[in-house]
Amino acid sequence: MSCSFHNSHETVNVDLKQKPDWLLAKSPKGKVPCIEINGKTMIESLVICEYLDEAYEPKNLLFSKDPWKKAEQKILIEQSSEILGPFYSLLRSNDGDKEASKKLRDFLHRFEKNLKGDFFGGDHPDAVDYMIWPWYERLGVLSELRDFDFSETEFPHLTGWCKRMASDETVKAIMFDDKTHVAYASSSLNGTPNYDIGLD
Repeated sequence: MSCSFHNSHETVNVDLKQKPDWLLAKSPKGKVPCIEINGKTMIESLVICEYLDEAYEPKNLLFSKDPWKKAEQKILIEQSSEILGPFYSLLRSNDGDKEASKKLRDFLHRFEKNLKGDFFGGDHPDAVDYMIWPWYERLGVLSELRDFDFSETEFPHLTGWCKRMASDETVKAIMFDDKTHVAYASSSLNGTPNYDIGLD
């Protein structure tokens, strides 16, 4: 997220199954993401995003100045977390979890209807776009490992949005391709998640 503010930063990945002591010292529950600025730390994705928006004021603010619109953005971001259950249920099933697949499709159809322009932010990405993008970036994993069809025919707006997001300079600076995501997912399913995949 900090890439969208064009400020200098360092990214540190951690093994979430064997959390290092230094992370627990900075984030007592071991939660990520966790940012440290001038010796002070902060957790929770949405809180961090809002803080960076207000502290660094990028050219295109991620959150609306209008209180109502900002509230609507936060609602969409909160609702986006509903993808976690069906996503991981489908990923962890060996024979294809039909119920999870249906729930995931229903979720995607809801967001398909919510997308009114090129981006959820209108003519450029905003907080909603950047906060929900990581899950869409990983849909290729389900297509590859669980034969989940995320097609332009069924989801014309979302698939078009995915292409535009993948071309966004902020996203391009931090995204991984399908091959890398599949490699990590496979290592995780095997019980030995490799958190350093793609960092070479």
